[in-house]
Amino acid sequence: MPPRKISRSSGGLMLAVALTLALGLVACGGSSGGGSSGSQSPSAAGTPQQGGTMSLAYLSEPSSLDPAVAWNVIDWQIEHAIYQGMLQYTAKPGDAGNVLIPCLATEVPSAANGGISADGLTYTFHLRKGVKFQPPVTREVTAQDFKYSFERMMSSPRAPATSFYMGVVGADAFMNKKATEITGFKVVDDSTIAITLKTPDLSFLNAFTMEFCDVVPKEWVDKWGKQFNRHPLGTGPFIFEKWSPGREIVLDRNPSYWEPGRPYLDKIDYQLSFSPPTALLKLQSGEIDALGDGVPPADIPRVTADAQWKQYIYSQPLIAISYMFMNVGMKPFDDVRVRQALSWAINRDKLVKLQAGQAMSLWQFYPKGMPGHQEGKVYYGYDPAKAKQLLADAGYPNGFKTSLYTDNVDPNPKLWQSVQADLATVGVTADLKTMSNNTYYNQQSTPMTLTAGSFGWWMDFPDPSDWIGPLFSKASAVPGGMNSSFWWSPQLEAMYKKAQAMTDPAARLAKFSEMQQLIADQAPYVPCYQPIQTTMCSKNTGGFFLHPVYQIDPTQYWKK
Repeated sequence: MPPRKISRSSGGLMLAVALTLALGLVACGGSSGGGSSGSQSPSAAGTPQQGGTMSLAYLSEPSSLDPAVAWNVIDWQIEHAIYQGMLQYTAKPGDAGNVLIPCLATEVPSAANGGISADGLTYTFHLRKGVKFQPPVTREVTAQDFKYSFERMMSSPRAPATSFYMGVVGADAFMNKKATEITGFKVVDDSTIAITLKTPDLSFLNAFTMEFCDVVPKEWVDKWGKQFNRHPLGTGPFIFEKWSPGREIVLDRNPSYWEPGRPYLDKIDYQLSFSPPTALLKLQSGEIDALGDGVPPADIPRVTADAQWKQYIYSQPLIAISYMFMNVGMKPFDDVRVRQALSWAINRDKLVKLQAGQAMSLWQFYPKGMPGHQEGKVYYGYDPAKAKQLLADAGYPNGFKTSLYTDNVDPNPKLWQSVQADLATVGVTADLKTMSNNTYYNQQSTPMTLTAGSFGWWMDFPDPSDWIGPLFSKASAVPGGMNSSFWWSPQLEAMYKKAQAMTDPAARLAKFSEMQQLIADQAPYVPCYQPIQTTMCSKNTGGFFLHPVYQIDPTQYWKK
């Protein structure tokens, strides 16, 4: 997700949102708060209380609140409170939060409960009874609603993640307008759906759990048309109240929510356009309850040394990557030697130091914690001399001029000035250009627009297919996709297809390791560093923790 995911800054996510990173917390799972353990923080424990408004501060605002197309960190965090799908992840920090549990389904399909067929191709979901769409729709959700929502997403011109679901029988014919429905997505009865795949896929349940597959009511979508993205409505614990552009998004408690006793809060107030330093000041003065973009790196030493605030700091390593993409459709990045040269030219350790050491250098394409990551593997180190030689081999002995893009979210401008200086060292003069987060998010997925620039990605779900499909596949090298380099390879496509059909987890993972080698050889982007999220909550926030998928999740918090 573009960063879900760093876009989901992101799924996959989710765009380069300001993330702060904590030195040393590099193990998968990591710390969830209170300095070393969430249980040590007064915000992480206690008896839930009903009522109150929780305010969260963000610099940017969502690009959309339509689950079919939105794929940014703040988009998904807000959507998670409004919409729901068949499954969800356990509301726990660390590795425990990666476990799938039922949401609108009665159980997670498995071979043991008959939810997955013996050949591994058909998944059957039984819908929880009595779940209603939020007011004013206020009617019971049916299996037909799920089929409508899925086909709506798959047919949306701006849907960025259709590649995850092309394995469903009939999806390709539907996408090519040769069929009026996805035949593999069947409504068995009002409360049962059966999804049949062309080949087995061990990652399907995770992919189906992403926000793209959340259920929406057709009559509400028809009413608002293209404005549905500003008038979201689902089955979740909170109802959309208003969106004041550049100021705030407010959600209200869903009075007919199906889960007894939830949610705890009466309102969630997402306050927008606050820089991370300003947001921190507002939290410490009692005006904000949580920092959506984290603690500014420069302030981490101060707040961690402050006895009254250090216990309200929460950190977790993100299965995420910050990288520089190079658009292979634009010269000189159509030459693999140029891309390899720049892969040797960037000083990752300097980028870490610029963040007060609060990041970890990354030398491969799968981050630590993602299956497929190879401990100690280095594909490209820092070697300006080797970079210059490759540029000379490519016909650029004196370098070349180009443009380098990033968004204006701190600390990206500073970090990419460092990259700009590294490129200058090997003779590449890069004009650094910045733009707003949402503008950048859209332009990076528009072909022949940006030559090279920063981007980030964090997992939508813990499987390497969440890296290959969105970032390197042909299906994602399209307008609205996340393949910012627009590089794809028939060889990689064949390897990816073969891996996704494997039912042996070890053999499948080995195939994904082979894919990483092929990607490294072609160097469509330069891995730079892996982040760790560090944020704070207020003293009157209860139940606070960081989730490995949902990140900040006010559907689980309360006000003291």
